[in-house]
Amino acid sequence: MARHASQCTTLLALSFALLTPHARAQKSAAVEGTLEALPQSLYFVVPAKKAPPRGKQGGLVVVLPGGDGSREFLPWVENALLAQRPDDCTGVLVTAVKWQGDQQIIWPTASSKVPGMQYATDEYVRAVVAAVEKDLPIDPARRVLVAWSSSGPAVYPMLVAKDALFARGYVAMSVWPHDLGDLGAAKGRRFVLDQSPDDKVTPFRCVREAFDALTKAGAVVRLSTYQGGHGWNDNPLPRIEEGLRWLLSDEPAPKPIWPGAKKPAAKGKVENLLANPGFEKGLAGWQQIDNSKRLKVEATKGEHTGGKQSLHVEKTGGPPLDLVTQDVELPEGGTVRVSAQLKSKGIGNAWIKVWLYGADGEAVHKDVDLVRVPADGEWQKVEKSWPKNGAVRATVQVVLVMGGELWLDDVVLTVDK
Repeated sequence: MARHASQCTTLLALSFALLTPHARAQKSAAVEGTLEALPQSLYFVVPAKKAPPRGKQGGLVVVLPGGDGSREFLPWVENALLAQRPDDCTGVLVTAVKWQGDQQIIWPTASSKVPGMQYATDEYVRAVVAAVEKDLPIDPARRVLVAWSSSGPAVYPMLVAKDALFARGYVAMSVWPHDLGDLGAAKGRRFVLDQSPDDKVTPFRCVREAFDALTKAGAVVRLSTYQGGHGWNDNPLPRIEEGLRWLLSDEPAPKPIWPGAKKPAAKGKVENLLANPGFEKGLAGWQQIDNSKRLKVEATKGEHTGGKQSLHVEKTGGPPLDLVTQDVELPEGGTVRVSAQLKSKGIGNAWIKVWLYGADGEAVHKDVDLVRVPADGEWQKVEKSWPKNGAVRATVQVVLVMGGELWLDDVVLTVDK
């Protein structure tokens, strides 16, 4: 339970529930295909809008959908996402294989396997591309791989591999895998990274990590941001169209415009950087990670200090640990101060922790405990401060290893000048 990277990795085990924007119903032109050598394989080929000029090769845009990766994404992928591709590009939707009933990793890879899988995502996609290009003239240099949410962690290894089929990738709202090894082969390859700073499923720090690692390796990376949190929000189609156009060009990447953090509080004024600190808006802004499947998290009106609600967290049994967490970008300043109101009943091992991370993704302090939650206690205020030490991001965590109940209210995180 250390650095923030492990939290991003934890998200790989989550089944992302992602709804696509509405796509107007119309007759599909997609041609369904399967691969005899790969059981349960299923893909759809969407013909190019226009054939390439005689003697020329077209492009190929391969999409691995997020969410459950199923064929249910075909209407939106065909009529919305792929409608933004250049006219001479063939589109392909690859669907995920469900190897077991409770499968959590939607797109398994060689390093993130699931029981019963007979082939990894990389092998699957390579076979689909080979089948498509057996019948169509495709320029290998104009292949693009598109992924979002649950498919992102499976796509990154394919885009940085030495023998990669794709040198151009559009990856949205994804975590950044930390087990990719040497990224040297990514030099010169082109990426669009599309992420919302409001995303609480895949925190914005993950796109910072991806951008930093890829640019350091010599990749050409374009940052794209939008409002509205996890999902295809904030009028995504013009964003997708421009991203695909840029990927298939040789234009340099525009200078990234990172969302600005709030300014440090002026003297005598408290500027709380946390969203929904008193849980008046339910769980908005907070992410729960229920590893044990025995965690209950809700906003309750039965107990509170300020406002009308507090956070009620209840767990039965023991490990693995469960989390309620929120990430924030930090402004400049010298001191990080955190306080909270807390009540507990029958708690085993539980903590409220505050992690501070530098631009390199490393924690800047070993002491991260705001408080070890007492076994039983009435409402009390807990507070602590840390030297900022160049931290650019913070994560506030409620951590339960064993069972019990706790209530949390009025959580405040500020940065002083």
